[in-house]
Amino acid sequence: MADGTRSDGRGREAGVKKTPRSLPIRDSLPSLTSFVGSAVLVIFVTLSLPIRANDLPGWDRTRWGMTSSQIMALYGAYLTRLDAPIVFDGLSAELVLRRASFAGLTFIVYFQMSNTTHRLAQVLLERQRQFATPKDWQATIAALTQAFGPPTARCEDPGRQLEGRPLVVERVWVMPTTTVRASFLDFGGPYVLPQISRRLMVRYAPTRPNEPPCSR
Repeated sequence: MADGTRSDGRGREAGVKKTPRSLPIRDSLPSLTSFVGSAVLVIFVTLSLPIRANDLPGWDRTRWGMTSSQIMALYGAYLTRLDAPIVFDGLSAELVLRRASFAGLTFIVYFQMSNTTHRLAQVLLERQRQFATPKDWQATIAALTQAFGPPTARCEDPGRQLEGRPLVVERVWVMPTTTVRASFLDFGGPYVLPQISRRLMVRYAPTRPNEPPCSR
């Protein structure tokens, strides 16, 4: 995962203007908080998708292959248009949700369009630096597991932090239409503060038949 173009969507946020409202994710996943007391389990679900979904047609209200105009029609004033698109690995993101709630956390959402078809090819949810903690990772995995059951695959790469290769931990849910890939990256080392070196991402993309789940 070297710097430059990449499928994980890391790139500039220059020109992003803050959106004052936080958009709850409606259709794709439940945002939940669990409290376990003495034989009491309370789960607050803010979304209506049935638990343990067998498939997912896209992220939230989007569907794969949508145009930018269709995405703008869905989210309207919640969207921010970047001054210049973020380009990476055959994808570009110009439309962004600055605040989307999932798993009790606030994520930035990038709508990544194919540079070939100019249609929606991936959606990236991201938290960085001090907002990407092991606790946040655990909450994200709990929410995804609540929605889709146990992950299809668990992928880990110890990396080489002193050489700029991060530690990567991933959980992958492969469904007929959509693959969901949650990733926790730590670029830290003995000279890097952990609160500025971490990234938490959840990527939604069309499922590629016969692709090994840990290949990306």
